[in-house]
Parts: sequence; C-alpha cells; structure tokens
Amino acid sequence: MMLFLLLGIIAINHLQAQTDTSKTLHKITVSALKYKNPYRSAVPTQLLQKNILQQLNAPTIGDAANYFSGVLVKDYGGVGGLKTVSVRSLGAAHTGIAYDGIAVSDVQAGQIDMSRFSSSFVQTLLLEIGLPQQLLQPARLQGSAALLSVNTPFNYPAAATQTKWQAGLHAGSFGLWQPFAGVQLPVSKRTTLGVNAEAFFSKGNYPYQERNGNIVEDHKRVNSDIQSVQAELNLRTIFKDSASLQLKSWGYHSERGLPGAVIFYNNRSVQRLWNKDFFLQAKYTRALAPHTDLLLAAKYNYAYTRYIDPAFLNNTGGLDNRYTQQEGYFSAAIQRSLLSCLSMSLASDIAYTGLTANSNVKGKPERLSLWNALSVKYAQNLWQVNGTLLWQHFNDKTRHQPSAGTTGKITPGISTTWQWAAESPFMLRFFYKHIFRMPTFNDLYYNFIGSRNLLPELAKQYNAGISYSKGLTGFVQQLNISADGYINTIHDKIVAMPSQNMFVWAMMNVGKVRITGIDINTDVQGKWKEHFSWMLRLAYTWQKALDITSRAESSYKNFIPYTPEHSGSGIFSLSWKKWTAGYNLLFSGTRYTQKENHPTNELNGWGIHDIFVARTLSYKQYDLQLRTGVNNLTSRAYDIVNSYPMPGRNVKISLLVNNL
Repeated sequence: MMLFLLLGIIAINHLQAQTDTSKTLHKITVSALKYKNPYRSAVPTQLLQKNILQQLNAPTIGDAANYFSGVLVKDYGGVGGLKTVSVRSLGAAHTGIAYDGIAVSDVQAGQIDMSRFSSSFVQTLLLEIGLPQQLLQPARLQGSAALLSVNTPFNYPAAATQTKWQAGLHAGSFGLWQPFAGVQLPVSKRTTLGVNAEAFFSKGNYPYQERNGNIVEDHKRVNSDIQSVQAELNLRTIFKDSASLQLKSWGYHSERGLPGAVIFYNNRSVQRLWNKDFFLQAKYTRALAPHTDLLLAAKYNYAYTRYIDPAFLNNTGGLDNRYTQQEGYFSAAIQRSLLSCLSMSLASDIAYTGLTANSNVKGKPERLSLWNALSVKYAQNLWQVNGTLLWQHFNDKTRHQPSAGTTGKITPGISTTWQWAAESPFMLRFFYKHIFRMPTFNDLYYNFIGSRNLLPELAKQYNAGISYSKGLTGFVQQLNISADGYINTIHDKIVAMPSQNMFVWAMMNVGKVRITGIDINTDVQGKWKEHFSWMLRLAYTWQKALDITSRAESSYKNFIPYTPEHSGSGIFSLSWKKWTAGYNLLFSGTRYTQKENHPTNELNGWGIHDIFVARTLSYKQYDLQLRTGVNNLTSRAYDIVNSYPMPGRNVKISLLVNNL
C-alpha cells in the first residue's frame, strides 16, 4: 500500500525581536505493503514475508515451506536434493502451487519440485488450506487441497513503482556459492520493468557417519553436486482506465547429481539429472463497471528432463531417459458485487498438455483439461460464508495405445467464520471441501507400471478452528494464536503394488487413508524500550495419518510412511539498532519408512537448530547487510527420507546490498 505523507510549511515564531522565518520541506513518499492478517482468514492461512524468509536457512521455496505447520517436505538428501511439499499428509500431488497468481503444473509426475524456485526474490509465501479466499482468480487454483502461493514484488502493484535494485552473495560450507542480483526500473509513468537472476553452485560433499551395529564409518556424500541458473523478466503496465497487465518470463537450467541411498559398504552413485524449464505468462485485470472486475490469464510452459543411470543393468548399457512436457493454458474470470454483503465470481480455465519421451512412457499422451468454478461470498458484520462449486473435466488421448479417456466430476466446498462482537479478537471458523486428483501421466502410461484404468483419488477435508488476534501496547505489541483440528479422508488412493515380480509393479486404486490432526500457530511481536524489537513464531502439528485400506492387512491402522505424529518449527529474532540475531528450530518425531509399523522400519525423530547474526550498514540511500549463520548447530545426524543422510553442521556467510 502506497502511503503519501505531505509535510506542510512549519512557521516558527520566535520571541520578541526575532525575525519570522519559514522552511518548506519537500514532499516525501513512503511505500509499504499491507498484507491481510492470516489469523483473520476463513480458512487456515500462514504467511512468511520477505523479512522472515531472509533470516531462515532457506535458499529455496521448498526449504522455507518447512516452517509452516501441517507441512511435510520430502527432501531427498543434501543441498541439491529434490523437495516436494505435502500438506496434512494428503500427498504432494494434492498441493497446488501458484507463481504470481497463475498455477505451476507438472502433469507427468503430478508434484512440483520446489527446489527449482529460489526464495531470494520472493515477497511473500502464502499457504491456504481448503478454499482460497480470493474470489477473482483462475478456477484451476480451486482444484487442490491446499494452495501454496509464491508472490514476487510484481504481484503487488504498490511495490513496483520505484527504482529498486539489490545484489548479494551467499557462500558457505561444501562449496556453496549463490550470487544473485535484481533491478526494477520505471520505464514510464505507467510501466515498470524488472529483471533478476541467480546462480547456485555446491559440491554437496558433506560428511556423514554410517552405522551398522557397533561398526561406525566416516564418509562424505558423493554425487551430490548441483549447478543451476534461474532468471526472471517482468513487465507491468497500468493503463489510463486503471487496468493492469503483467507479463512474466521465467527460466531455469540445472545439472545435478542424484545421491543414492546409503548402503553399507557401497557409497557409489552415478545418476545425473538435467532440467530445462521455461514459462511465459500474462495476467490482465480490469474493472468493467463499478462493481464488476475481469481477470484474463494465459501461460505457456515448457519442461525438459533428462535422467541418466549408467549403472542400470539392461541391454543398452544403462538408462538415458528424456522427457519433454509442453502446456498451453488460458483462464477467464469475472467477479460481481451483487449487494453490499454478497459477491460472486465465475471462472473458466482450459489447458492442453502433451508429453513426449524417448522411452518408458506409452503412446505420447495428451490431455485436455477444463475447470469451471462458481464462487459466492456472503459477509455480515460478525460472520462470513464462502462457497465454491468446481467442475473438472479431463480428456486423455494417446497414439497407438489405449488411453484413460474422459473423466469429470463436480466437487463442492464451503467455509464460514463467526465473531462474538465486532471488536472481538476471537474468531471461529469451519470449512469442508471435496476434491479429486486426476492420475498423472506416469500413473497411467509409464511402462510396466502405469494402468489406464485408474480412478481419480477422492479426498474430503473437514476443519474446525479458533483464532485470536489482537494489537497490544508495551513489551508485547501483537499477539496472534490459532488452533485448527481436522479430519481428512482419501478414497481410491493410488499406490504401487508388486505385480509379476519385485521389478514389475502396477498402479492400483486400493488405498484408503484417514488423517486426523491439530495445527497450532503462534505469532508474537514486541518492543522493549526504544531500540529493541523482537518476534517469535511457533508452529506445531499433531497428526495421525492411518492406513485403513483393509482390516485383513497387517498395516491396518498403521501410520502411512513418513508421517510423524509430532512436528513443528520455531523462529525467534531480536533486533537492536542495526544488529539482528536469531534462532530457528525444526523438529520431527518418529516416522516409519514402510506400511508396516515395525521397529525395523522406524526412522528416528530429529531436531535442527540454526543461529545467525546480522549487521546493517547504511550510506545515503543504500543498505549493506552482512550476515553469518551456523546451521544444524549440534551437527545432528538425521534422515528425512530413509538412507538419505542430511548435512551436519555447516556455515553460511551472506552479503546483501540494496537501495530499498
């Protein structure tokens, strides 16, 4: 939000013989962004702003998502490891990702690798569980159990009106170098251009210990290197009629080693992965009438993946798999205020996706996807009701192979909030959402595994919660607390089952999962005397994600793999003048690596402690920040995925220069 402060002429009348004087102070402009309070939302909502992201050991969005309650990030080892985000144990394929308001897609695998998205230029990271609360948005964003929105400054008009630039460098243990730079320039009164780029290099050769009974061996991780480059170009124009057009192109190129599972006496890994990703998207908004708004969005997405495994035993001397995925997407949405308390929107999206591969995928699958969403919002002084009806339609085609054909379904969602009084800090909320997940191309058409007869996963979410948000004075100036209890169920869950032998598996609809849990979030901000300020964020999740597929199975009512009963995070920082120090915590309880919760399948819990200190130096309109941090302070040995050890103690030093 842009706030204009106009300072007038101050006349100072001196006593008796003094001559009257006056000074005219020039107009100054103070710009700041105003965010909606996530603790006043109708659905569980969590927000990480730029200043918080900068104090975390989170070079990517996947790393930052660890600090949300209810979120499990699968990290397949090390600095360059793949990272997927699952919310409330529904699976990564049920988590929608939006980049500046437009969906990020991967129809081949169904889950987004969040290690590809840097946090350096992110303004906010927003997680909404259930129904997204913004009415004017693409229908596709309504089709997930949770929506993780990555917003850059260009998604906030007030943040893109002045000349701003920043440059920096992160350097650290295991050969880490991460230079980045960005600039936004007003090219006219109504148009702003922005460019940013970042490179990421790491050897990833961190030490770890391998244990087998009483035998302990010291090793270093091999084949865990990564080299990547990410760049982004933004152009935003505001027209005379207040309509706005945002154009964004984004590119990513990486080569990385894929460290293998640690097997005693075998530390060899030769698998490599290349990614070349690019998208071009446009978003146009306009007020058609005093109470009617229009949104048009379009996107072209290109994703190339190459995976090699020279050690794979076959007749061709290893694997060299190459996949190319392309998608064209268009969305139109309109919002209308019918009464002072009633608004509605209608959104319609279409996407056409194709996948080609040199092996392993049958029939060059193509998919036509349609989403249509009708949303209604009714708000009174003390309560609010949101409702959504989503129709999804998918039509698959393959060449010279049977396809999954046509699938469609209508799913509803509703959320409501209630307050005791207009000024009450307490708020009750409830939501229900019914969703389904279409099987991915890999689920349906991957050689020896895919099954074209798979049904979509059906999921139902129930949530009831209470929140407290109040501004105070004194040592504590803002206190926010929320607690949400939930029940999720998944039917026709897609799982892989052995078919002819342990090498040839098949995808089947046999799974049923019931998830019950509680998420608790606390955000406290305060000040002491004149120069001291502090903040504390705590997130905790208690959860039971149980397999209820069949009473006859030994895994009945066992925890599903990699779902701890207890997990959480903490963020604390203390600022004094130009100094800031902080402490971050991540912890996870015991998990099981297989469906059967046997002690031999148990993976130990862990807790990771990070500390940092930063100093800001100012010269004219420039800020220079020096920061040093120690991550995993106690050098705790732990695995997030079994047999993929994570880094021990490591150090990072950062330098950031900007004119913000």
